[in-house]
This record gives sequence, C-alpha cells and structure tokens, in this order.
Amino acid sequence: MQPNDSTKNLYNRLLDITNALLGLGKVFGKDELVRKLLGCLNDEWEQRRFLNKNPNKGEGSKVDLPTCFECNKPGHIRVDCPQLKNKKLFKKKALKAWHLSDDDSSDDEVTKQVANLCFMASSDNEDSDNEVDYSYTFGELQFPSDELLIEFKRKCSQYSSLKKNMASIENEKDLLVIENEKLKSDLSLLKNGIAKKDACVAKPTSCDNIDLEKEVETLKEKNVNLEKSFSKFTLGSMKLDEMLDIQRLYLDKTGIGYAPLDV
Repeated sequence: MQPNDSTKNLYNRLLDITNALLGLGKVFGKDELVRKLLGCLNDEWEQRRFLNKNPNKGEGSKVDLPTCFECNKPGHIRVDCPQLKNKKLFKKKALKAWHLSDDDSSDDEVTKQVANLCFMASSDNEDSDNEVDYSYTFGELQFPSDELLIEFKRKCSQYSSLKKNMASIENEKDLLVIENEKLKSDLSLLKNGIAKKDACVAKPTSCDNIDLEKEVETLKEKNVNLEKSFSKFTLGSMKLDEMLDIQRLYLDKTGIGYAPLDV
C-alpha cells in the first residue's frame, strides 16, 4: 500500500491480482483473501492504544485498567491479547469488517466481542473521553502480503513456461500437418499406379499389343542400322576387287626397262 493511498484503490489492485491468479488456476479462500489484503496495509494502520483526549484532568478522571475478556487479565483489551493473536483469530474479525459472511460460529463470536466491548465502554462514565482504534501490527500484515506476491510471481513463471510449451506444440503441429499433406500426395500417386496396373490386368490384349508394337519398332531400327552397315561392307568389297584386278604379279617384269607391255 502506498502512502496516502485509499483502501478502495488497494482493494481494486488486490482484485486484479487475484483475478489474474484465478485465470492461472490458483483458488483463494475467503480467509486467505482477507489475510492477503491485511498484509498489504502500511504503517498508518498500526495498532493504537487508548489515547486520552484530556490529559490535564485531575486524579478524579483516572479510570481503572481494562480487563481482557479472553484471558481475564487486566492491562489490555481482548483485541490486544497475545493468546488471541497466537490463535490467529484476526482472520474472522477481518472477514466481518469486509462484509464477507462466515459460518454461524464466527458470527456468534463477533457478536460476543461487540457485546463485551460495549459492556466495557458503559461500565465507566469517563470512558467517553477515550478513543479506541482496533487494528493489527504491520509485522502481522506484512507476511501475508509477501506470501501473496511470491505466489503471484510463481504463477506468472508457470504461465510463461506453459506459453513456451504451447508455442513448441504449435510448431510441432505445423510440421505434422506438412508431413500429413506429403503422405496424402504419396498415397494419391500410389493409388494412380495401382489403378493403371489394374487397368492393364483387366485388358491384357491391349497391353500385349502395346509391348509388341514397341518391340517391332525396335527391330525396325536395328534392321535399318544393319542394312547401312552391310552396304558399307559391299562397297568396300567392290573396291578391293578392282584393286586386285589391276595389280601385277610378283614376277611380272614388263614395263619400264623391260619388254613393253602388250596392249
């Protein structure tokens, strides 16, 4: 709580924090909410004892010491009783102050407290000059506030971790979608191949004709190539015969320097 800050603004900020924690899955009870709220109060809400408005009064104005209705010991009132603080009954009193309904036993106890305080105030005529302010110490209220802040930070950390996990899951989902599309495409191709094979099985004659036609075309190409090669060999053989015809024998010495050739 900031200095000079109203309890209304403090309450609104506390509601914002608790609503954020509720969104993260943290559930608070009524007692816990009041304890957290009281822990946010500053030093202005420190417990005050009886303050005498008229300190200049004589001895006749002195009053008897108050008696605690919790431990029946003089010197303090019930709200200042150490036994009451040890039992942490301030939760129920705070619930009553903030109009948060509790069970019947809590309502009865608050009623008894009010009745006892009224009885103590009316037992002495001079108590009207005194002012009583009931509150709790700053130390008692500081711990719940720190606890609430730690819980809020822990929930924020959990939210951040869950957000990262969500992003990772989204990326994995995108990869799975892409892989699924690829598998669908492969499945479509397989279905088309199976359909073609089924068509060939259903019509074996047409498939055989297609294979025979391809084989005939291949044989025709081979035949053309063989004919070209054979024509080359035939031409070479003819030229070789011509060369052999015009060739002279080894012992034939007719010609230059010898007997003339018979023409």
